[in-house]
Amino acid sequence: NAKAWNKKETMAHAPVFTEHSFDSNEFLKEKSSWSKIKRKLASDTTFNHGDLSPDFKKIRDEWLKIQSANEVEHFLKKTLSEYSKLSEDSKYFMTQLHPLISLRGIVWRARPLFEHSKGLLGNKSTHVSTVQFLRTAISSFKTILPSNQSDAVIQYFTEPSIDMTKKDQFQTITDFQNFMMSDYVPLLQDSIKKLEVISKNASDKVFVWDNKMVFGQGTFEDDIQRFRGHGVAEIHLTIASFYRATHDILVYCAYNQDYSVQLLGEIGSHLGVDSSIFASKSKDLGLTDEERVKLVKNAVKKHHFLELRNYQGSQYGSQLMKQAYVALKNSVVYADRSYHFLQGQESSKVMAINPLFVQNDSSPQLNKGLTNMKAVVSGPAEVRDPISGETVSLHLSAFYFNPPQSLGIFLPTQFETGEIEKSIKNKRGEILKVRNYLRGRSIAWDNNAWKSFVPSAEGKEPNYMAEARRTIQYSLGTSSVFGLTHLFVD
Repeated sequence: NAKAWNKKETMAHAPVFTEHSFDSNEFLKEKSSWSKIKRKLASDTTFNHGDLSPDFKKIRDEWLKIQSANEVEHFLKKTLSEYSKLSEDSKYFMTQLHPLISLRGIVWRARPLFEHSKGLLGNKSTHVSTVQFLRTAISSFKTILPSNQSDAVIQYFTEPSIDMTKKDQFQTITDFQNFMMSDYVPLLQDSIKKLEVISKNASDKVFVWDNKMVFGQGTFEDDIQRFRGHGVAEIHLTIASFYRATHDILVYCAYNQDYSVQLLGEIGSHLGVDSSIFASKSKDLGLTDEERVKLVKNAVKKHHFLELRNYQGSQYGSQLMKQAYVALKNSVVYADRSYHFLQGQESSKVMAINPLFVQNDSSPQLNKGLTNMKAVVSGPAEVRDPISGETVSLHLSAFYFNPPQSLGIFLPTQFETGEIEKSIKNKRGEILKVRNYLRGRSIAWDNNAWKSFVPSAEGKEPNYMAEARRTIQYSLGTSSVFGLTHLFVD
């Protein structure tokens, strides 16, 4: 099986990121300058057309003339090729868009993943749900942004270019994963590097964005809410978001996802129109946890679903996980820097982030959340539920540096028993039927599988992970960096 999988995939090299620390000497030097260059923008300050560089005005005007997907592609590639010649504000805004270059026709390229049906029902329900989701999203996008540029953007993502052929479409999820690693992630990585360079030289700068680029010609005639400033805090938060997106992709690509669409089809067939084929008086409506987990375990056993992609002795999946940890930690580092820069800053409605809403006095939960996030990514750490007072110990980095060979080990192992319906006798002697909604719910997990990443699970009762999930949920910020329990404990 490993040989078969290896033949199907092109093993792209894992990206390598530099791990940042919360208190590096370089950052402390940068931080010391903040007190001298505090963002002093009064609440009544406004930006105008004159705050944009001539270069960014030219780029904006070029964008507002775009009417087709080909022009979108040309615009993105042109600004990438001329990046070194761009002004600082143009570099900052355009490098955030450059990863989109690889996504031309991405919806069309992914069609075979949902259209190729197998078995009695195939993945019809998944296909229908996906089409409906896209139709709703695109219609809403067009309603909110009724411009020529929005038409071009819709065309850019949903239709192939004239240079594409059917060979450019993804036949398997592995094809899609390989595309993400070979085409999309390198562009994300390039943008991150450029944004980090910009951030080091922007402590005394504010880049002004023109919202007309989003809403199109004929908008903002009175310039109200048209311009928004981006300074140190916004730049750092942008870098954090790029690192987080990279983390999510790396984890997704580290594990075998090839059966995911078929699995969603199997689950959907029990929930949608096709569920009538499975329904009978002896079966409950919909799916219980037990039935859903049975389908997932079958995919794990028969189709290598959720298996670490270390095929033929390679360390490909493990390499992706290690770099995913670095990306996750870096995302927290930059989010923390953004937060601390804003402390003590005056309220400013013209900035993309108004400092008023992130002060520790007015929003103490933000500081607590960041404190927990920093502790967990730096861990091992203990987090506390402020409601119950219960604590859970976490070892997040172990999941990335010693990833399990299969994520299937985290699945529930026991489920609540009982009849589909319960009978209640009222005072008149009538028998009333009540659905037993708790039948089939997850009640136990393998603590031996979890203890490497949740050390406090060792020696606990089989239902301990449900308790751990609650604690992680209510411990501010923790679930945003430790999401395993939200995926496998429900």
